[in-house]
Amino acid sequence: MAMRGVNLGGWLVAEKWITPSLFASTNATDEYTLSSALGSQAKELLKQHRTTFITEPDFAWLTAHGMQAVRIPVGYWIFGDAPPFVGGIEHLDAAFSWAQTHKLQVLLDVHGAPGSQNGWDHSGKSGHRGWHTKKHNVASTLQFVQKLAERYGQHRQLWGIELLNEPHRKTPKKTLARYYEAAYTIVREHTADHVAVIISDAFRPYDWTDVLPAPTHTNMLLDRHFYQCFDAADKALTLPGHLQKCQDWQQDITALQLYKPVIAGEWSLALPGTVRAEDRATYAAAQLAALEHTTAWFFWTYKTENSPEWDLRRSASLLGLTPK
Repeated sequence: MAMRGVNLGGWLVAEKWITPSLFASTNATDEYTLSSALGSQAKELLKQHRTTFITEPDFAWLTAHGMQAVRIPVGYWIFGDAPPFVGGIEHLDAAFSWAQTHKLQVLLDVHGAPGSQNGWDHSGKSGHRGWHTKKHNVASTLQFVQKLAERYGQHRQLWGIELLNEPHRKTPKKTLARYYEAAYTIVREHTADHVAVIISDAFRPYDWTDVLPAPTHTNMLLDRHFYQCFDAADKALTLPGHLQKCQDWQQDITALQLYKPVIAGEWSLALPGTVRAEDRATYAAAQLAALEHTTAWFFWTYKTENSPEWDLRRSASLLGLTPK
C-alpha cells in the first residue's frame, strides 16, 4: 500500500490561484512580483499568511483522517537571503515540530529555484526559464539543498528531500543529471540511507532509468505528477478516456519501478470542463487504484480558497478519508 500524503501548496510558496485574497491588493502573478509590489509591507503580509494558512490543527486533522505524510514546497528564498522575497524558515521549523507531535512524515520539496526551473508561477517567478542556463543558478540551488540537509537531515520526521520540482521538459538531461548527482551527494552527507532522495521525471519518465542507479545510490525515488486537465489531448477525452488513462498510469508505474521506486508527488481531482459529482467520484476511485501501486502519493493540495477539486479538505469524502 502506498504511503498517503498531501502537499501544503500555497503556504511557503505563494500561488495566486490557491489564495487569490493574498494577491488582491496588487497586480502580482507570483511571489516575486507580490513581494516587489508590496515593498515594505511584504514581510508583514506574508508572515500573516504563513502564520494562519497552515497551523498545527491542520496537522492534527491530517493524522485524524489517516494521512501519513506532507510534502512541503519551499523556495530558495526561505532562509531570507534572496530579496525581494521574504524569508520564513521559522514556519518550516514549526512544520517539523507539528509533524513530530502528530506523527507525520515530511518530504521537503525544492519548489522554487534561482532563475526558475520552468518559468511557471509556482517556481516563485514566472516568465523566463533561466535556471539551467546559468552555472551560478545551479550552484546556488546546491547551496540551498545543503542548507536544508544541514538543518533537517537528522530530524526524525524527515522522509525525503526532492531535489527540484518540475524542471521544464526541455531542460537538457545532461544538466539535470549532473545537478541530481551533486545534490544527491550533498544530501547523503547529512542523512542516513532511510531518508529518500527524490528526482523529478521532468515529464520524461524513461529518461532517468540510467541516472543515479542502485546500488551506488541508495533510496533513490522518481517523482511523477499525474494530471489530466492541462494538455489538449486530455481536454478532448470523455470520462471513459480519463478512466482508461488511469489504467495506463498503473502500467507505466509498474514498468518504471523496475528501475526506481515511483512516487506520485502531485495529483488532483481536476478534470477539464464541467464534471458531474458522480463522475468526479469515479475518477477519484480510478486514480487511487492506480496510485496505490506507487511507493507514496501526495494529493495537490491540502486547501484552497476557491478550487474544491484541488482541495483535500473539501474532497475528503471522495478520497475515502474519514476520521479515525
